[in-house]
Amino acid sequence: MVKNRASSARQRGVTYFWALLVVLFITLGLGKLLENVAMTDKRNRETELLYTGNLYRDAIRQYSQSTPVGGKPYPEKVSDLLRDPRYPVIRRYLRRLYPDPVTGAAFILIPAPGGGVMGVHSASRRKPAKAAGFPKDQTAFSAARSYQQWEFIYAP
Repeated sequence: MVKNRASSARQRGVTYFWALLVVLFITLGLGKLLENVAMTDKRNRETELLYTGNLYRDAIRQYSQSTPVGGKPYPEKVSDLLRDPRYPVIRRYLRRLYPDPVTGAAFILIPAPGGGVMGVHSASRRKPAKAAGFPKDQTAFSAARSYQQWEFIYAP
């Protein structure tokens, strides 16, 4: 009868060991899952940043191309892209002012040499995950060390 108790105690120790091992694997799996979710979120924000930045660049391009002869080619302020003050009829180049998808705040404006706004960039100092596969006009983004270096500029 004493032998049964000894083998029973040993079996409880083995069960406890396997339970701890299962908890360890679950914890490691959840950690990896959270890491993947964070990377997916970062990539989604990068994609949104590229899309929104290109919206601003294209809006500034349209504003510049529709400039009357002798006028300044860049908007004085970014809100001029919502409603062009140079024309009596309503001309819109953006529907609304979009926030920076990475920070959630407003984009930082890049001043034009002759005055006005020639582009935007993010305020984030985080390192981008994307390092290749950019369009031809954005190949400089490959060497960027932070999102601040992703500048969406229109220069005629």
